[in-house]
Parts: sequence; C-alpha cells; structure tokens
Amino acid sequence: MFSTSQSSAGYVVKSREMSDDFLPRAHSKRLGELERSNWKSLRDGRNIHRIDPAIREIVTLLNGKGYRTFSSCSGGHPTNPRWKVNRHESGYLAFSPPSNVAFALYLSLRKKNRDFTVEAQAVIDDGDGGDRETVCTRFYWQLSDRKKHKLEHYRKLFSQMREIIESLPRAPGNGNEVLTGLFGKENLQTGLRIVKGQMKRFTAN
Repeated sequence: MFSTSQSSAGYVVKSREMSDDFLPRAHSKRLGELERSNWKSLRDGRNIHRIDPAIREIVTLLNGKGYRTFSSCSGGHPTNPRWKVNRHESGYLAFSPPSNVAFALYLSLRKKNRDFTVEAQAVIDDGDGGDRETVCTRFYWQLSDRKKHKLEHYRKLFSQMREIIESLPRAPGNGNEVLTGLFGKENLQTGLRIVKGQMKRFTAN
C-alpha cells in the first residue's frame, strides 16, 4: 500500500502504463507498512521502483520542486467487492518536513473533481510512546463509493494533480513557517527537534 521517495531535483521519470483492471502496487502491502521501506532518495534510480507506478511522475515532480515526500500510495488497488462503504482503496502523499502543498492540492481539487473525496491533514504521531515521533502533512484521495472502479477516474485525477504541481512555486527553503503555524512560535524549537530526529531516522533506514 505504501511507497516512498525523497528529494529528486533534476530526476525525470515516465510512469508505466496502467493495467486494464486495478492500479499495480510497487511492492507488497506488508512491506509498505514497515518504516524501513519509506524515505528512499530518488537520486538512486533503483528507488523509483518503490513508488506505485501510477504516481511516480507526480512524486518526482513534487520532489523536484522541493516538496519532499516520505511515503505514498496510488490507491486504486483491489478491495473486497462486497464492501458497501470504503469500496475503493484510498491513495495519499505524505510530506516531511511538513508542507503546505498538501492543502494546496486539497483546495485545488475539492470542487474540480467530484469523483473523489479528498482530505488534507497535519499529523503528529508519538511512535507508540517511544522516541520515534513523526510530524508530517498528508493529502488523501478516495474514489467515491457511488462510482464503479474505472481507471479513467484515476487518469483524470492524476492529470489534474500534475497540472496543479507544475503551477506551484518551489518550496520555501527551510519550512520553518509551516512548523511555526503548526506548533506556534513558543514551540517552534520542539517542532524543529522532532523534524531533525525523524529526518535522521528516515535517512538511516
């Protein structure tokens, strides 16, 4: 379900053609749930294959503009056909350090594409009470339950996402403005400490 990336300035990739049925996974769902599978630099061409094929170009565009992703999923994978709710697997992009781009995508797509429900979040996780805190922003999409699974829905969405990303300016240098907005000025140093710790953890995996 999860797939990963990091900074990729100057790196260009073409997405593989989508299959006729469901969107393919880059790796097993179980592997994607492990932290060690996340945050791999796209400067190493081998790591591009860790990203679900349908969103490789999107992830590359984001990282090329300085919006660093550490986990992602295209969604659109097979689910239980008997389900009446959440019939379609959701997709997402997670950003670390936290980035406003998750909210830019939400605001641009919330009315433009009614086939999908979209959601943007700022999240902090205590790592089960240990020393593995993570703070990030996330953008989610999920095909509406009233829609049948068709690849054309995903093609349209991903095309719109690419257009939005291409129109965005480069990400600000250090991202402190976003952290200040999330933590407040009085807690900015705490936020910076958490981000420094998670970046060290991610890049060591």
